[in-house]
Amino acid sequence: MEVQDIKKMKYAMTHSMKFHSDDVFSAAFLKIINPSLIIKRVNKVPDDFEGLIFDIGMKEFDHHQYDNEVRENGIPYASFGKLWRAFAPEMYGEYVYKKVDKMFIEDLDLTDNTGTKNSLAQAIAFMNPIEESNGDEEFAKAVEFAYLILIQLIKKVQKYEKENELVKKYYEESSDKRIIILDEHLHFQDYLPATEAIYVIYPTNRGGYAAQGVPINPDTVELKRPFPKRWKESLPRNLRFCHNSLFLISSDTFEGVLTACKEALK
Repeated sequence: MEVQDIKKMKYAMTHSMKFHSDDVFSAAFLKIINPSLIIKRVNKVPDDFEGLIFDIGMKEFDHHQYDNEVRENGIPYASFGKLWRAFAPEMYGEYVYKKVDKMFIEDLDLTDNTGTKNSLAQAIAFMNPIEESNGDEEFAKAVEFAYLILIQLIKKVQKYEKENELVKKYYEESSDKRIIILDEHLHFQDYLPATEAIYVIYPTNRGGYAAQGVPINPDTVELKRPFPKRWKESLPRNLRFCHNSLFLISSDTFEGVLTACKEALK
């Protein structure tokens, strides 16, 4: 099945009654592909149904089989992850496909498969009806909510992809590869971890300049070198702020934040 097949479909099916983040975000993604697609919620899929089936029926886009697939990192696929894997690369390319799966879908899939806590999954679950009903109206509202999140996330990650090339250019042109100076706030967490970069300086929309530490890899917040712990209690005079987590500092001037970064490298 390909993206064009989804665009031509009239119906897709999933399970009825209580909904979860998995079937809700699956439906939202399918509605991105085909806004006119009608999602039917059923207790059992009819034998003669030829449309797409997800989160029910033990088919390609279900995940309740005993031999359900898992990712290389051990996180099992749920229906959302399987649908994203099947259609997102063709729609958005490898970077967006992998980035969204890693930063967003993996945790939702893990929650649906294992019951681990996830705040967004809980928020979706809270949208189920309080009183006894089939929940179809509430499901539709939850899908609208998920649709807005997913659309915005995809746009954000597409922006990240473009910014990676700009960050690469700034890095290559930098005289000191440890401190990278940007003319604007760009997403640097994908490209810079594999380089010599330790800190990144950029102008802020609050006025002045900020600097952040570079993580050891794109999938963690652990930094190569946090800013000095003593700055939490005794802020250098050239700074106006140091975050308690030691990943961010700011100053009224470029010189102030640059001086702080050089001091932190000593």
